[in-house]
Amino acid sequence: MIERDLFPRAARYVYMRTDSAVDLTNFNQLHPEEKGLVSRAVDRRKAEFGDARWCAHEALAELGYGSSEAILRGEGGMPLWPDGVSGSLTHTEGFRAAVVAPVDHLVSVGIDCEPAGPLPEGVVDQIARSQERQQIDTMRSNGIEWADRLIFCAKEATYKCWFPLSRRWLGFDGAEIEVHPDGTFTSYILARPAPVPFFEGRWKERAGFIVTSAFVTAEHAARFIH
Repeated sequence: MIERDLFPRAARYVYMRTDSAVDLTNFNQLHPEEKGLVSRAVDRRKAEFGDARWCAHEALAELGYGSSEAILRGEGGMPLWPDGVSGSLTHTEGFRAAVVAPVDHLVSVGIDCEPAGPLPEGVVDQIARSQERQQIDTMRSNGIEWADRLIFCAKEATYKCWFPLSRRWLGFDGAEIEVHPDGTFTSYILARPAPVPFFEGRWKERAGFIVTSAFVTAEHAARFIH
C-alpha cells in the first residue's frame, strides 16, 4: 500500500495497481469528451489515461463532487479540475494515481510515480544539479540504489505543482531538491519570478515504486502570494 500520509490531511488520494495486460475498462467508462482527448492514441495509452482519470473521479467523489463532469486538459496539458479544487495525476507501468484537494487547503499539488530502480545511464547528469548529485552519492552509500530516480521523481512532482501556479515551463535546473531521510523533501525554486520560494514534498518507496508529492499549502502561499 502507498500510504495516504504522502499528502496533508485535506487531500484525497486514490491509486490502483495494474498488470501488463491492456485493460480499457476504465477508459470505456469515461465521459466522451475525456475519451476524445486520446482518441488517436494506442490502446496502452488509452488504458493509462482511463485508469488515471478513474482515480481522479474517485478522489473527487471523496470530496463530494459528482463523477459525471469531464476532467479535460488545460494549458500545458494540465488537468482542468472543478472550481475550488487543486489536483494532479500520474501513471507508470503498473501504477496509476490521482490526488485532489480543496484549494483553500492546498493551493497546488503535484504527484509523480516511478519504478524504484536507477535511471538509465547518463540521465542523471541531465536532470541533477551538483548538490543533488552529492545527495545521490550519499543515499547510494546508504543502500538507496534508486536515489537518482527519487530526485527525478521529486522534480516531476515539483513541475506538476509549479505549472498551475505560474503557467510557465520549469526545467530540471529550475529547482533543487533536498531529500530528507524522514520521507520528506524540500524543492527550492530557482526560477524567477517564483510564486513561492520552495515547495514542501514527501516521498515513499513501496512495492517497487517511488511516489512523490510536492505541494503548496494555503498557509504557506499566504506568506508570499498576494
